[in-house]
Amino acid sequence: MADNAQVVPVEEPAATATATATATATTEPEAKSSDQMESQSDNKPPMGTLMALVNILAAGVLPIFTFVLSLTLLGYAVWLLYMRSYDCEDILGLPRVQTLASVGLLAVFVVSNAALFLRRKFPMPALVVMVVVLLLMLFIGLAYAGVNEMQSRRFPATRMWFKLKIMDDHVTWNNIKSCVYDKGACNDLIYGSPNEKPYNRRKMPPIKNGCCMPPETCNMDAINATFWYRRKDEGPPSSMNLMYGDEMMVGRISDCQLWRNDWSILCYDCRSCKFGFIRSVRRKWWQLGIFLIVISILLLMSHLLIFLATFWERFKG
Repeated sequence: MADNAQVVPVEEPAATATATATATATTEPEAKSSDQMESQSDNKPPMGTLMALVNILAAGVLPIFTFVLSLTLLGYAVWLLYMRSYDCEDILGLPRVQTLASVGLLAVFVVSNAALFLRRKFPMPALVVMVVVLLLMLFIGLAYAGVNEMQSRRFPATRMWFKLKIMDDHVTWNNIKSCVYDKGACNDLIYGSPNEKPYNRRKMPPIKNGCCMPPETCNMDAINATFWYRRKDEGPPSSMNLMYGDEMMVGRISDCQLWRNDWSILCYDCRSCKFGFIRSVRRKWWQLGIFLIVISILLLMSHLLIFLATFWERFKG
C-alpha cells in the first residue's frame, strides 16, 4: 500500500492569486493619489513665505511709499507760502488763507508720519485719526475743485465768495484794478508793435483778455492791440453767447460802452476784466483742490493697506 501511494503536488488556489493581484492594483492608485497630494502641497507656498511677504509690505514697501506721498504735502505747503502775494491776492486777504492751508498741509504731514511710527503699538487709533483727517482734506479739496460747490460767503476762494468780494464790492474792485494796472498787465500790448494784429484770445491770460481788449461780442475793429473803434452801422449784439459762462452774460453789453482807448482805462471797469481776474485767481485754488483730492485718496488707501498688513502680521504671529 505504501509503495503504491502517489504524491500529489499541491497547487495554489486561483483565489489567492486573484486576491494578490487585486491588492496590488488597489495600492497603485493609492500611491498615485498620495504622490499627487504631495506634489500639490509642494506647489502651495508655505506659510513662512506668505508671512515674509506680509512683513516686507508692512515694514518696508508701504511705509516708504506713504512717506514719499507725505513729502508732496510738505512741498505743496512750501509752494503756497512762496506764492503768497501773487496776482494782487493780498487785497482779498487770500495770503492768510494760503498760510492757513500751508499749516494744515504741514499738520497732515506730521500726523501721517506719526501714524506710521505708531502703527505697531496703536494700529486702530492711528487708522481712525488718519481717516478723519484725510476725509476732511478730501471734502475741502472737492470744494476748491468745484465738484462740491459751496455757496457760502464765509468759505474763501469759492465761486460765491469771489462774486461777493469782487463783483458786488466796488471799493475792493477799485483797489484790485489799481494793482492790476500797476503790475502792467497790458504793457506788452501797449508797447508792442503798433501794426501787430493779434490776437489769439484763447492763448492770452484771462486778465489780459478781459482787461486789455474789448469783448469780442462788441464787434469792434482794431487799429492795434489797444486801439479799437466801433462800427457805425453795428451796435452791440442782442444775444450774448460768451466764453465765460451763463452767469457772466449779465452786463456784457455795458462793457462795450465802458471800453476806452485811453491806456489808463481800457476795459479795467468792465465785467469781463473782473471775471478775467477771478479766473486767473481761481485757477490756483482749483489746482489746490485737485491736489488735495488725489493725495487724500492715495494716503487713505496706503494707510488702510498698512493697517491690514499690520493686523495680519499680528494675527499670524
